[in-house]
Amino acid sequence: MEQKIFNSTIISLALCLLIICPIQAQNEPAPPRTASNSSQTEKEKTDEETFPLYNGVTVSVDLWGIGSKVLGGDFLSSEVAVDVNLKNRFFPIVEIGYGGTDTWNDKGTHYKSNAPYFRIGMNYNALFKKKFKNYLFVGVRYAMSSFKYDITTLSVDDPAYGGSIGNPNQIDNIWEGSVPFDHKGMKGSMQWFEFCAGIRAHIWKDLYMGWALRMKYRMKSSGDTYGEPWYVPGYGRNSSNTMGVTYTITYKLPL
Repeated sequence: MEQKIFNSTIISLALCLLIICPIQAQNEPAPPRTASNSSQTEKEKTDEETFPLYNGVTVSVDLWGIGSKVLGGDFLSSEVAVDVNLKNRFFPIVEIGYGGTDTWNDKGTHYKSNAPYFRIGMNYNALFKKKFKNYLFVGVRYAMSSFKYDITTLSVDDPAYGGSIGNPNQIDNIWEGSVPFDHKGMKGSMQWFEFCAGIRAHIWKDLYMGWALRMKYRMKSSGDTYGEPWYVPGYGRNSSNTMGVTYTITYKLPL
């Protein structure tokens, strides 16, 4: 239901833009044609036409996932992205990464998973008319990951009789009492969409750095009968939607 509402909202916004933009263009009075305006228009047109169709390929490496793990986060991930500059405006992009986690929660449950993930999409440079080497991106991605995961509970010593008992934090809602839980190699998968916005700044020669915010929306997911995945590589904590961050170092390949 949420996905249908989301899709309807996007379609409605797109239709509004298609209707409003031509009307606004028609209603705006044409400025008087002077020599100054004419030369400015020709200059802008020339600036835009100076960019050929193909403007090179860049390779980026994300450092955010590694840094967050070093600083105490639960997830470790990294990815490599390759994009193509078309007219300095459109940037088709492919991202391949690897994510994982190996952590305990406060109730003594151990979760472990690691697997690759894949994203493909397009960035749009809002500063495509500018000749300087900085970029302001908005973009969309389709992403997927297929993975295995382990869920186990920490055993607890019986204070009265000794020996190990099940974890009292894992309670069976039907039969009550503690539920021992140790399932490894369970299979899961997820497909999701991402909407992202970010910047890429030129720092030296063919090197750039940048960051981006990503809003992630789950499309389709599956898990094992013994338990849903808590973490999805490339997506993060399993929920209907979440937010992510990337911080990248980028190198532009020679033309």
